Amino acid sequence: MTKPLVSIGTLSYNSAAFIDKTIQSVLFQKYQNWEYIICDDCSTDNTVDIIKSYNDPRIKLFINEKNLGYYENQKQIYKYLKSDFIKILDHDDVLYADCIERQLDILLNNADAGIVSCHADFINAAGKKVYTNKMPFKADSISRKQMIDYMFRAGRNSFIDGSRTLLRKETIGRDFPLAADEKLYIIHESLCAYRLLPSSMQMKISCIKEFQKGYKSLYMNKDLHISRLQYMNVCIVNFINYFARAFIKVLLNI
Repeated sequence: MTKPLVSIGTLSYNSAAFIDKTIQSVLFQKYQNWEYIICDDCSTDNTVDIIKSYNDPRIKLFINEKNLGYYENQKQIYKYLKSDFIKILDHDDVLYADCIERQLDILLNNADAGIVSCHADFINAAGKKVYTNKMPFKADSISRKQMIDYMFRAGRNSFIDGSRTLLRKETIGRDFPLAADEKLYIIHESLCAYRLLPSSMQMKISCIKEFQKGYKSLYMNKDLHISRLQYMNVCIVNFINYFARAFIKVLLNI
């Protein structure tokens, strides 16, 4: 049986401190039929030199003509990903060796699986584990409605963000990634590590407005059947989160 190609994408910008470990975590995957696309957003440090030092034809570097910012760079990288199976790996995160293998197995063996996610370890700059961020669901799979209900109750969607997920290509570009007949499958183990850095906190704070726009667009999509009460709740939660993150920003002087 032919092993399908998996596309792994990383958005890099001044990533010299950690991009080496991120690339190595891809190289050390047990599952080896992948392409690794790195889209650099005009880094001003030696990020590009580090990436070019790897002599592996599966690693492909694209450099933007001008700095696009995180969200526009994300749109850019989707143009380069060829596979039906996609993972976006943050430039300072790492995958554990069996991450791709185990997540892909679920997508291949479950026709209703649109996304596979997992627990994630949070590590500091030195790579020391700080804590484990667990999925907020106990079941092995949940429906689109269950996902929406949780997101609009808790005001968060980090359980389907970036490095912890592997998804089918057709989920990209939808208002909501799962179709009505698809499910989110969950591996209740840590298969990757997120790096906690002041710069990561800064990015999260700066992206709050983008998250709010996203929730509003979901509410306006009548096919998702999101109630006014659900939308009001998520607005209140995001308002509280805004002040909490602003306080952290001041506290950490970032």
